[in-house]
Amino acid sequence: MAPRLIITGSTGYIGARLAAMARERGFEVIELGRRSGTKWRIGDEPAASDLEGAVGIVHLAHSWATEPEAAEEDNINISGTVTLAEAARAAGVPRFVFSSSTSSRREALNVYGRTKFRIEQHLAASLAAPIVRVARIGLVYGGPRTAMYGLMVKLAALSPILPMIGLSRKVQPIHLDEVAEGLLALATEESQPPQTFVLAQEKPISFASWLRMLRRSQGKGNLHFIPVPLAAALLACHMTKLVPLIPTVDPERVLGLAGAAPMESGESLRLLKLNLAAPMVTLAGEFGQTGEDQSLSEAQALLQYLGIAPTEMQLQRLCEGLRREGLSPLGLSPTVIRHPRLLALFEPPASRTQHRLARALYLADLASEPERHADQRAGFFGAVLTIASDVLLFPLRALLAGTYR
Repeated sequence: MAPRLIITGSTGYIGARLAAMARERGFEVIELGRRSGTKWRIGDEPAASDLEGAVGIVHLAHSWATEPEAAEEDNINISGTVTLAEAARAAGVPRFVFSSSTSSRREALNVYGRTKFRIEQHLAASLAAPIVRVARIGLVYGGPRTAMYGLMVKLAALSPILPMIGLSRKVQPIHLDEVAEGLLALATEESQPPQTFVLAQEKPISFASWLRMLRRSQGKGNLHFIPVPLAAALLACHMTKLVPLIPTVDPERVLGLAGAAPMESGESLRLLKLNLAAPMVTLAGEFGQTGEDQSLSEAQALLQYLGIAPTEMQLQRLCEGLRREGLSPLGLSPTVIRHPRLLALFEPPASRTQHRLARALYLADLASEPERHADQRAGFFGAVLTIASDVLLFPLRALLAGTYR
């Protein structure tokens, strides 16, 4: 007989993947929640017969029925989670996994983070404490472009310039499959102790870097930001509900980002034997664009900028040189790749040898003397025009060049 695993919230972004993975691993999955035909809803007292015999419960369901203004101590998620966990222990279920958040803190800016913190506290003081494992989950990405991930993908692709708050805030992405893997281990492995685990990348990155990564993965150019204060961002969230054809942004999500803080995840990942993949590599695969494709298209643009019609051998030499140096693609926009002369805007006149463009060309043994106009001799008029354009374009170059170093 297949071991039984109970999942609440199995129709959600994480729950659907977890249920599919559990079935692939040979578990009989019992879904509690909103799925048609199920009787249990969060806050209900579950029937013992529905719980008995399960190797574990993963509780992902979260009710948004309570108004945020009244969603503190009276939040049904608190009483409903404790009720379910205590019923699980009474029915002999050995493991109860509660899905929490990295925004879970007493002083979190958003109701969601404060509620998750309160649930953790109530579970620790409940009769179910010996079987409870808390999973604080970072910024989940990958898979279906829904929920918070789908919103970020849309925003990153929307425009090369975005108004945004919290750009220096740190986030810790983790792929959907890695989250499901971790939750399954917590719910089924006897070796995992009843404690709090953090499922997230060990090394945080800035939110700005994360959005740029999402945009480049979609084959688009760089992303620039206009910092906005939190109050303006919250007002804009309310406006998104009134304006058609743009993604609607929940103020709760903005407050969650504004209050985000890095958490230590190394010990949790070691206990769960999770080796998280680099998000850029995974995203490039999911969006159907490999790093090799990006490197080749950028190498072609760089060589064309020098007035060279590149051969296949030259392109390969340049890409191999970049890989040996550990340099990833620059993330040039499709427009720049189609019109390599625009690269002149990113070429600072003062520190050419330090510039990324020159480094790439040097690696290909092609940059000792740029040959943009090898068949032309610059006259006096041409020299004056070149100097004048360098002077006039210097502020713009200085502004843009730092992005591509």
